[in-house]
Amino acid sequence: MGRKPLVGISLKIYQNKIAEAVNYAQSISQLTNGETDLELFILPSMGVIYPVAQALHNRENVIGLGAQNIAPIANGALTGEFSIESLVDLQGHYVEIGHYERRTYFHEDNELINQKIQLTLKNQLVPLLCIGEAQQTTGAELKTVFKKILAADLANISPAQLATLIIAYEPYWAIGKAAAAQASYVAVAHTMIREALAELIGPTADNVRIIYGGSVSKDTAGSLVNNPNVDGVFVGRFGHDPQNFAEIVKIVKQVKLQAN
Repeated sequence: MGRKPLVGISLKIYQNKIAEAVNYAQSISQLTNGETDLELFILPSMGVIYPVAQALHNRENVIGLGAQNIAPIANGALTGEFSIESLVDLQGHYVEIGHYERRTYFHEDNELINQKIQLTLKNQLVPLLCIGEAQQTTGAELKTVFKKILAADLANISPAQLATLIIAYEPYWAIGKAAAAQASYVAVAHTMIREALAELIGPTADNVRIIYGGSVSKDTAGSLVNNPNVDGVFVGRFGHDPQNFAEIVKIVKQVKLQAN
């Protein structure tokens, strides 16, 4: 199948109580039990990441655990931050970095994002780098935007280190909206991201998985991933119902298996 397809979900701070977070994690684990053709992951609300980790480890499941954010250093005087040491201890695997909300509301710049990516790779975890554009634009302009972001975010990291990188393409104008971006637009954007990556890191770009995020639902998932450069989806609020998340997994699997 080449690059293994991905379906992941971030719960942001929608599920902040232990019982509901654990119940959700157990539900999607049960509904996707035995799935091996796709790689699945969950990024819980930070306050419940420990009980969710325990719930997942106590089951035979295929869902990986990740954090929505980490501090740029592993240990030190950064009040209120989340250390990658904790995520490693929880047997977490993924680190979301550079989400639009982190870049905008918390003013995280490319230098800070680069620090977090380097720290993630140093700890042998998987960076999930979020990138996007503010407004819809043409293919050539998209490539210019993406190459500038990627050059800064991935600075001073060797291509060999980036083979495990995941990029989540989330156009800022589609986040939190009623519907996802058009599948045709997403296909062009993902092609431009891979081309920009190839110019920056060479053949390793073929190994990098690029997934789409931004109002993904079970109604749009199939058309969105029906392109060789779209390796999966990063789900938000439309996956808060475990049945919907499981349905999205099923749809992505069907499309990707048919394509191969």
